[in-house]
Amino acid sequence: MENDTQIYVKNIQIENVESYIYLGQRYSTRDNNQDKGIQRRITAGWTAFTKHRDNFKGNIGTCLKRQVYN
Repeated sequence: MENDTQIYVKNIQIENVESYIYLGQRYSTRDNNQDKGIQRRITAGWTAFTKHRDNFKGNIGTCLKRQVYN
């Protein structure tokens, strides 16, 4: 890495990383390319949708499905 300065908090060294996630967003210390962050959000969306897939199947009324979706 460019900056090899070591940072300590209460005698514990903080790890130096190239990217990290903060409040759901991926940040990179190397470049401004947002492709990985965008892909991460797409994957998170599909994961959330897949969790509720069974709620949208079966004999549940459309009104209830809409409420779950919203």
